[in-house]
Amino acid sequence: MKTKIYLLLFAAAAFLFSSCNDYLDKSPDSELDVEIDTEEKIAELLTGAYPEASYIPFLEPRTDNVAERVNGIHSRLNEAMYFWEDYDQEDLDTPLNYWNSCYKGIAQANKALELLSRYPKTDRVKALYGEAFLLRAYLHFMLVNIWAEPYGGKATDMGIPYITKPEKHALVDYERGTVSEVYDQIEKDLRLGISLVSDKYYKHPKFHFNKKAAYAFASRFYLMKGDWKSVIAYSDYVLGGDPKQLLRPWRQYANELEFNHKNLFRRYNAADEPANLLMTTTESRLARTIPTEKYGSTFGTVDKVFAQTGIEGARDYEKMNFIGTYIFTSSAAPVTTGRYLAKFDELSNVESTGSKPRGLYVTNVLFSIDEVLLNRMEAYAMLKEYNRAIDDYLQYMQGKFGFLPSVERSVYTSTNSGNYNIYTPFYGLTLKQLAMVKLFLDFRRKEFYQEGLRWFDIRRFHLAVKRSSKSSYYFPLEKDDPRKVLQIPAEAIQRGLAPNPRERNEPVR
Repeated sequence: MKTKIYLLLFAAAAFLFSSCNDYLDKSPDSELDVEIDTEEKIAELLTGAYPEASYIPFLEPRTDNVAERVNGIHSRLNEAMYFWEDYDQEDLDTPLNYWNSCYKGIAQANKALELLSRYPKTDRVKALYGEAFLLRAYLHFMLVNIWAEPYGGKATDMGIPYITKPEKHALVDYERGTVSEVYDQIEKDLRLGISLVSDKYYKHPKFHFNKKAAYAFASRFYLMKGDWKSVIAYSDYVLGGDPKQLLRPWRQYANELEFNHKNLFRRYNAADEPANLLMTTTESRLARTIPTEKYGSTFGTVDKVFAQTGIEGARDYEKMNFIGTYIFTSSAAPVTTGRYLAKFDELSNVESTGSKPRGLYVTNVLFSIDEVLLNRMEAYAMLKEYNRAIDDYLQYMQGKFGFLPSVERSVYTSTNSGNYNIYTPFYGLTLKQLAMVKLFLDFRRKEFYQEGLRWFDIRRFHLAVKRSSKSSYYFPLEKDDPRKVLQIPAEAIQRGLAPNPRERNEPVR
């Protein structure tokens, strides 16, 4: 196992601590080559099960948040993701790297569960059980939402292998099951994990599945599933009675960092930032590539997302300009059209040079208070509790941006019926629901800009994505395009795992 590095950023200073556990350098599935004989070692095994790879570098370029930058630096991965091509190379920041990292973490969670069965069921052991179940659920959840069709499709839609036991053999035949079956298994593990997890044994709780992070995961899971009452129930626990006090304060960020936008990451990834619920440290080049890569955020995409949307039919608020509030930085020369948010830190423990440097560590925020409140808004709208949805939205606006739009409540539930052609989730939408969901999706897009989460909304609402490119490799991404599901890694296909369908004959480079 690679050295695991955790980055904790506090207010104005950063410090690094690393934990290299020799007993994790060997296979977690072998009982012959390593002895994990204490609760503390099992806890370390689980610490190493959090994903060491990032999904952001290969999901964000697939979204409608990006365009071609003048003089941007070309990479084959970035180009392939931008044109929704299959890419199966092994390197940092690739789909294959994330797939392998997730299944590695699942293997370690399963090994921990097996070892824990030998211990008396003390409160400490129960808490370890809870963390292991939550990790297993989360890693499978991410896999199924990247390499399988969205939930709610055909009953026969293929899922991903759900692994519940440590492997004892080198070669094992796995089956994909269905998306629905995978979700059922995730839900079982998620509920077990939530019932057992405890915060009191963590030295650095925001780098583990603490109680609020577990409930935030449940909020996202049930949102994907369309179980609106469960979304609200789990969100309530996280948000408490006054959520605006816990949100990421972009207006405050803008004031504090007015002349130093590049230091945004110090606040964004701080362990003492109330909005952050769960973070992990990944080996990634993301902090270097976000400002410079050829296909990324531009002046044009920033204007479209942050200045050209707002509350439909609300006159002064129909277009709200948040570009200054979200404190963008212009890409350095020679890139002339790039803009980015400096959300990502970077620390290295080696000399990290060359075209493909290793040993670079970047913090990813996996769950936040902001997402939970956005989830609850959407769930209230879907339950036709429109006033509660609007109340949450006003909390969101006040907590993040420091103002309340002067808009009649009836405006929030009005939209053009033509939007039915754009937003088509597996469940139906009334016109009022459509109006509110459209608004909330715009703010989700802003909040998680450059973090890859827009890709999941593109999938679950079956959004089409069109580029301005004239490249021969470009075909628009249609609503039900098979390229919205990443292809299963070639090695897994060779081992007998069924590939995802590819209906369009695309050119091969």
